[in-house]
Amino acid sequence: MSIFLIFFLVEKKMIHGWYTRFATLVSLSIAIILCMLSPIYNNPYCVHDLRMIPFVLGILYGGPFTGLALLAVLLVSRTMIYSWSMVALVIYAVIYLLTVIGMKWFDFNRLTSRKKIIFSVVLFTIHSIAAALIAKAMTVFVIDESYLINFIFLPSLGMLILTYICETLLKQIQIKQALVKIEKMEVLAQLAASISHEVKNPLTVIKGFLRLLHQENLPMGKREQYLTIASSELNRAEEIINDYLTFAKPDPDQVENISISEQLHKLADMVEPLSNQQSVLVQKQIEDASIVGNTRSFQQAFLNIIKNAIESMPNGGTLTILSKVQKGTVSISITDTGVGMTPDQQERLGEPYFSTKDKGTGLGLMVSYRIIEAMRGVITVESRVGKGTGFQIVFPVDQVKDPSSV
Repeated sequence: MSIFLIFFLVEKKMIHGWYTRFATLVSLSIAIILCMLSPIYNNPYCVHDLRMIPFVLGILYGGPFTGLALLAVLLVSRTMIYSWSMVALVIYAVIYLLTVIGMKWFDFNRLTSRKKIIFSVVLFTIHSIAAALIAKAMTVFVIDESYLINFIFLPSLGMLILTYICETLLKQIQIKQALVKIEKMEVLAQLAASISHEVKNPLTVIKGFLRLLHQENLPMGKREQYLTIASSELNRAEEIINDYLTFAKPDPDQVENISISEQLHKLADMVEPLSNQQSVLVQKQIEDASIVGNTRSFQQAFLNIIKNAIESMPNGGTLTILSKVQKGTVSISITDTGVGMTPDQQERLGEPYFSTKDKGTGLGLMVSYRIIEAMRGVITVESRVGKGTGFQIVFPVDQVKDPSSV
């Protein structure tokens, strides 16, 4: 159990250094004490238990300093449970030194898993033989059949099993870390490709019109038209870059109280020209609440969602904006009666360079998701093809404390 506890704690933190050594020390110290409290065999010469297994494992996987601390724990706990013994001090000191020397001699950390298992079993057998010889030299000690079984064979078998478990768990953690790294690289590659693709389009247009400007006898009207188009394409490239920057850092320094009612009504007014153009009826049922965040980011996130909802109804429809306060949270629903989405499309919402629109980039919703997450919001989507889509965003109701009131 101690082995699994170590790897559970290390995997949860996914860090190395002092935390790993501390987790190893505490877990294996408990194992050493429990082994001494549960001996497998007693005879007049000694008590047979498995305390050496966690002790040696701690040296092999925790390092010399962890092993030294485990040696102190072993000697102190043995003295408290039984009594002080010079023979035990010599035996465990020799085991400690043999393990540390063996680790450095064979460079244990660079061995393959199979060689580590073989090394640990051979080393453990040498320990058992050395312990028997030291005990025989310092006391009246008889090496009988029970000693060979309970002190050499069974512990060596246990060492084989536990080293195999350690190597298997280490491999699992390494594979998990590698997968996380691969996923990060894939996301980075997607973002790089998306930025390159989106910025390249307006730059290509600008380059073409700049070449046209070099034509001789170009009418002034055409020149102004070309410059206007080039300027608008520059603005589009700037908007794309700003969207990516917002995605990378969605949590602005300026945090304030946001009135849900005020902002949702303001957003409805902002999209009114677009909704009229699309023949979309906007219905509102808004309960007021106050949340903590940045007003501009809040407007940007919900403006993207509302605009997408309106654009999903090219032949008209109804857009419903609701907010409801309950149990310390405020739930905001944006529902349309548009074309809807398939389950596969719903799964990909918020991904870079994915959009259900012909000329969409997917950046708007990606930024909206990132902003909502940064404001401690939870977003869920329900959609049916031909029936419409509903976005539900839940925020904790909170307020920024006024320093003057303290």
